[in-house]
Amino acid sequence: MDEDEEGPLTHLEDLLDQMNGLADEMLGPLRGRAERAGRGGAAMAAGGRDGQGDDQRFGSEPWSATGERQVWPGGPGTRAAAGGEQEGWPGGPRTRAAAGGGRAYLAQQYTEVAEDAEQRLDELLALAAEPSPAVDFDALRRPYEPRPLPADAVVEPPRWADYAPDPGPSTSGAPGRPLLSGPYQQELAAARLRHQRALREYRRQEKELRDRAEQARLAHEQEEQQRARSVREYNERLEGYRRSYEEGRPAAVESVLERALAAAGRLPGLEVPARVSYRELTRTAVVDLVLPGPTVVPSALRFQVASDGGVEAVQRPRAEALARYHQLVARLVLRALDALLAADTESTLEGIVLNGLAVTAEAGESCLVSVDARRADLFAGTLLPSGNAEAVERLRTLPCVLSDDPFGPTAVAPFAVGRSGPPAPEDLSPAEFTAMVTELFELMGLDDWDLRLQGHDGLLAVAQGDGREFADTSYVVFAARRPSTVRADAVRDVAEVVADEHADGGIWATTGSFELDAVVAAASLPQLRLIDGGELRALVRAHLGAELGG
Repeated sequence: MDEDEEGPLTHLEDLLDQMNGLADEMLGPLRGRAERAGRGGAAMAAGGRDGQGDDQRFGSEPWSATGERQVWPGGPGTRAAAGGEQEGWPGGPRTRAAAGGGRAYLAQQYTEVAEDAEQRLDELLALAAEPSPAVDFDALRRPYEPRPLPADAVVEPPRWADYAPDPGPSTSGAPGRPLLSGPYQQELAAARLRHQRALREYRRQEKELRDRAEQARLAHEQEEQQRARSVREYNERLEGYRRSYEEGRPAAVESVLERALAAAGRLPGLEVPARVSYRELTRTAVVDLVLPGPTVVPSALRFQVASDGGVEAVQRPRAEALARYHQLVARLVLRALDALLAADTESTLEGIVLNGLAVTAEAGESCLVSVDARRADLFAGTLLPSGNAEAVERLRTLPCVLSDDPFGPTAVAPFAVGRSGPPAPEDLSPAEFTAMVTELFELMGLDDWDLRLQGHDGLLAVAQGDGREFADTSYVVFAARRPSTVRADAVRDVAEVVADEHADGGIWATTGSFELDAVVAAASLPQLRLIDGGELRALVRAHLGAELGG
């Protein structure tokens, strides 16, 4: 079988080997008896050649107790015409047919297991296409609904309606007949007697009953006050969390988002855990989503009896297995992104970096998919398309890297990794770094931001000054986080871009530092302004109100 046609190995193949060994172990004694029977028959045939066997020598033939001639195994009366094999004894055609039937039964059992796994995968794909339960602040609020008084808190005298007998049906010809009948009058009198006795008993115990009812009523009111107070305190704490979320405090944002992801990742028979790290600087959530491994896709389509008598798997083509796993990954990732947006009712998030991790025995934890999306990317289209193939295409429309071989596995580099504390420049994703630089210079007075180039470690843009910190003229902005030290030739390159764009000024901003010759080169270019890492961090602190680490 070619490599392209082979499916990924799963536990089904190990199960197949175990079951084949078990079948050999079960059929081994049967085959041994067949061999011994064949040797015994051959010996009898050798002893009785030409009608001179032991029974012939004693002048008798083997007769049964019923007077019929006994046919011995291996004798001439039981040999098949085409090869002398015995029909009904171990090792004969019927036994081999029974053994073949056992293999076919095993193949059928394995096939049913594979079909069940395939059906389970289809169910997971269908469930992951549905919106997750709402876990926003409004959905988390608890309403208070007072409960009615318990029965022992209400005291009333016995009612006649509870004792009055049923008069039964009446006819149109005699509508009052049931009320005038003797049996009914007797029941009515007995009911009145019971009612009178109940009234006397009630009056005798009325004070005690009312005292007990009052105690029950007071206890009920205390419980209701406690319930109302608990609900009110919970909702007040929730409002506090809402304010903290609106202010972008990491603990509050992470708590809400992790709760939303927990609800989205709770599928029947499957849990998709998630960790969230929120960066206040870029208002970005970095999510680690633990995906099911590639073995969730059954490697075998069905099983069949092999030519050697064993049971073999009909493998799923590798391309089909890869497509099925990509569909499941896309569904789970898009469902998580949709849940995060649904929970972000206060529009605190500006971006999401999601890393889909899978754990395998061979490679441990590997990143199989990474998404670096801003709010505009996420709202550009639905995150829950109807078809599974459309889900993969929607995922690929986002800034995303997806492993070409998750069965290897071939890991991909995550766009960013969540860490506690202020993020260093190298911790930011490309979209985060671009968003931070864009927001910073827009707040400093560079409007009409036009992003020309964006790479993993830097960007090139053209903007217009608004006359405050920057003159009312055009600028070329180049910002980078690598290399850590900028040389003079890089400064001269930016000056050339300024001239090519017919701009009046340029800005070279780095999170690192400039070499001395770069500073000297910039001194001869009055239209070019250098911003090193120290100054950049001070500008971030002053204009964005957050810290850039490193």
